[in-house]
Amino acid sequence: MDSIKEYIRNLNVDDIPWHRMITAYETAEKYPEYLSILDEMKDLEEVKKAWNSISDFEHQSTLYTPAPFVVVFLVRIYEKAKQMDNPVAVWLADKLSDEFKYYLEICNDAEKSEHADPLENMSDILNDKYLLPEGFDLDPEYDEDDDDEDIVDVDEFIAGLFPEDLFYSLYYYTGKILLETLEINDNGKLSDMKEKIKKFLE
Repeated sequence: MDSIKEYIRNLNVDDIPWHRMITAYETAEKYPEYLSILDEMKDLEEVKKAWNSISDFEHQSTLYTPAPFVVVFLVRIYEKAKQMDNPVAVWLADKLSDEFKYYLEICNDAEKSEHADPLENMSDILNDKYLLPEGFDLDPEYDEDDDDEDIVDVDEFIAGLFPEDLFYSLYYYTGKILLETLEINDNGKLSDMKEKIKKFLE
């Protein structure tokens, strides 16, 4: 298994094929734009909008393919925000602290449930077979003249992108990232989770 710390330390936003990743509602194509707005921490309303847009890598305790990767950058933004004292940074640091605790909780729930073994490396999540094909249309418009063989059941196709080992890996690596990169000392907001899911570090 690769060194998770080394991998995420060298990870750049441009390394991720966001446009080929499924979220709860669409693809993650605009995630770099949202991450940039969060990182700048200039306008509170813009930051809130960006957060609402980017948070769809999780929905009702389900993590989608972008989850571990976007969490890498959210942790960096969180650590940066903690060093600033403007109102936008304070709001964002508090928001991310609460969200990280929630993500840790759902990762812990996944760990307690029966699951497959995780993929050997976090980078394996970016394997072509787990990503949308280039140019794939999530909302196709079918023509009456289309041959039945040409029509793709989008929901069925997307379901096929999430085999058990990938699905569990999204929780496994998200949990590891949070535990191995966060300074778990945020006034008790995160520290109470550390013991509960220390098995992620075993």
